Amino acid sequence: MISILRVAVCLLVLCSHANAFDDDEEKLVTCGSAIKMTHVDTGGKYYLHSANAQMGSGSGQQVVTMVEDRSAVGGLWLVREGHGEPQCKPAEPIPCGRRIRLTHLETSVNLHSHLVKSPLSNQQEVSGFGSDGEGDSGDSWIVACTNKNDKYWKRNEKVRLQHGDTSKYLGASDQAKYTQQNCGSRCPILNQLETFGRTHEDNMSLFKVELGVHLSK
Repeated sequence: MISILRVAVCLLVLCSHANAFDDDEEKLVTCGSAIKMTHVDTGGKYYLHSANAQMGSGSGQQVVTMVEDRSAVGGLWLVREGHGEPQCKPAEPIPCGRRIRLTHLETSVNLHSHLVKSPLSNQQEVSGFGSDGEGDSGDSWIVACTNKNDKYWKRNEKVRLQHGDTSKYLGASDQAKYTQQNCGSRCPILNQLETFGRTHEDNMSLFKVELGVHLSK
């Protein structure tokens, strides 16, 4: 199922590039859309990203970082219902407070967290986990809208993702960057930022959806 969706979205990117990347701030994030999430506190320069490479420490699961390349295919994530939740319908708006999964379009792992320390900041590790979009409850995240008047998750508005199992918030910081000193001269994620689970609701945990292939009714 995920493989079919991945092909469909990639075709949209190739064939409908002008329509695929739309930053109309009033439009909603919807089920089945492939989104790119940018980190607010670092100036919107870094995007949530993964690649087919494993961590050299901690869980050894697939790496998830923040990269400065806004055009990287590895930055596309498919919006789905949370683990064990009723399947959401394509183009259905995602309500604030909803449990979701973000499935990495290129490798079909899910954005994941668990009780393992992150390698740089010693917070909670964030990784890619699962196979063909199926993993476990550690893949579920709660959409925490920052505008209390919003009923649905909106593009271009600040949002937090709270981990369903541990209540940590997805976060990043330019103070936790992979360098030659902490990762080695041949580091495959050199100059990328660590992603982590964070206890506090602060600026480090603020993100926006700015780009993507968005489904609408």
